[in-house]
Formats: sequence, C-alpha cells, structure tokens
Amino acid sequence: MPYAPVAGTRVYYEETGPSDGRPLLLLHASLQTAESMAPLHKVLTPLGVRLVAPDQRGHGRTGNPGRTLSIAQLADDAEALMAYLGVRRPLLAGFSLGATVGVELARRGRLSGLAVLAGRIHTAPRGRKAFDPADIRRRSPLWVQQLEAKHVEIPWDELAVELGTMFEVTWPGFSPADLAAVACPTLVVQGDRDLMVPVEQGKELAGSVQQGQFHLVPSAGHPDLLYRQEALDAVREFFAAPHILSRSSK
Repeated sequence: MPYAPVAGTRVYYEETGPSDGRPLLLLHASLQTAESMAPLHKVLTPLGVRLVAPDQRGHGRTGNPGRTLSIAQLADDAEALMAYLGVRRPLLAGFSLGATVGVELARRGRLSGLAVLAGRIHTAPRGRKAFDPADIRRRSPLWVQQLEAKHVEIPWDELAVELGTMFEVTWPGFSPADLAAVACPTLVVQGDRDLMVPVEQGKELAGSVQQGQFHLVPSAGHPDLLYRQEALDAVREFFAAPHILSRSSK
C-alpha cells in the first residue's frame, strides 16, 4: 500500500493512469475515503489523466495523531503529497470536504484547474449537530457499520466530532479576498436540493473566483450529487476542454 510522508503522519493514496498523464487529484468528502471517488474515477480515466486519490488526514488508512483537523492542514497534506509525487499545479476534483480543500489549494495558487462538487465556503452553524455520532447511529445504522470498517486509523466517531468542530467552530470560512485569489479555471457543480451546502454558496463561489462557471443539477441533494450522471458529465467535459487538459502545470 502506498503512503506519502506528511507532517506528523503518513497519507495513504491510490494512483492509476499513465505516469506521464496530466496529474488530477481526487479529494473525497467527510467520513469517506478514496474509494468513494469511484464515480469520478470512472468518467475521468478515459481522458488519459494520472489520477491520485488519497485518504485525507484522519480518514480511512491515514492517521491524525494530533486529533484536530483544519482545512489549512488538509491542504498542507495535499501539497506534501504532490511534492512527494513530483507533481506541480495539478488539476483537482473534490466533493464536499474535498472540494473545500480544493478551494484552499486554488487560493494558494497550487492548482491549474478545479472542479467543486457541493463545496462549502462558509462555516456550518449546525456542523456539530450534523456530525454528532449519536445522531448518526440513530439515523443510519447501516452506514455506521460501513464507517467502522473503512476507518482503520481513527475511530469514525472521533473523526466525526473533529469534523463537526472544524466546520462550525474553528474554520472561519473563505473571505471575499480568498475567493478572488482563485485564478485557475473553476467549475462549481451543485444540486438544487442540497440541504447541507446551500445553492447560494455555490453561486457565490462561481461568481467570486476569476474564471468560474456554475452548473446546477436538478433534483439532486448533497449525498447523491457524486452519483448523478449529469454532474459527472459536467466534470468530465470541464477537464476535457483543450484549454484545461493541455494547460501547462508549470
């Protein structure tokens, strides 16, 4: 199993596609792992890109000894992974948490193209409630079994508490200046029935970055956006555009 050294731990990652293909990072959602990005992996593989999908800090097979999370640290981890693999300014597709980390990387000028699927740009007033382990156990006992199986480094319930605290308390969200600093081409894909990330946030993001476009998927909520063919097709077409796929990563 491949691991990359980062500050204080190691990041597990999976890599497929030609070694000389255009690098494209896939960053998963909260409480998920690299495997959850399989729908995007399937539609992007035909583009001949070099796909790199890590388990983000505290998730799956990647540890988090400090037991705290921040968007900045997750972006630092992604940068360390890129350096380890010899990758500069890759493309990135992120879902939910992964999309928010993608915005942070783009704000730093580390990406040459970004696809945001249901990415939050402001704090979550009810973040701790949404990630409360007791509520998750009550709502989704089958999902809990899956969480217990996939999160082998840190218990999923500890991770959930860390995520809720981050989104509601410790992460300040992105300022208008942060968003205006995103210079790479950016696609924002949002479902019109998303109860976790309001559509208005997606429109604000697309309208605030320097090269943004917005794609609304009808009748799509937050969890199912990654499995909607319209959303997947929009991401594939975005990255397949010659001015993005052949864009220099220097």
